[in-house]
Amino acid sequence: MADSEISTSLSRPSRRDVLSAALLTVGGTSFNSSAAAAPQDGGAADAAVLAWKAWRAAHRRTLALCRKQQRLESELARMIGFPQAVLAAAELPSPVRISSLRQFDGLAANVPSLLTLPPEMTPLRS
Repeated sequence: MADSEISTSLSRPSRRDVLSAALLTVGGTSFNSSAAAAPQDGGAADAAVLAWKAWRAAHRRTLALCRKQQRLESELARMIGFPQAVLAAAELPSPVRISSLRQFDGLAANVPSLLTLPPEMTPLRS
């Protein structure tokens, strides 16, 4: 009979185990501490620490740009509102205000004549 210790597979290390081992290797308890960022071998910085610092700087810039975009979009919506079109067709009982292509597609599913352009609106061919 086979020995159960030999046939038992080892559990995989968790992300927390790997990060804990990395912190112990770097020599600090937190990446924010100066001990963790300080080179351990007399001046040559660890590649993992340098990569982490570059990622962190890029992450901060990304968050700042995301917040700026959200602020500008909010300001734009307050100043001019959201794009809308009023659609009037003979098949519709009254003009309909739409603000997205999804709304137009839903309306065109019920009124197929909306998908045909009148002759004066057909694109020019070159």
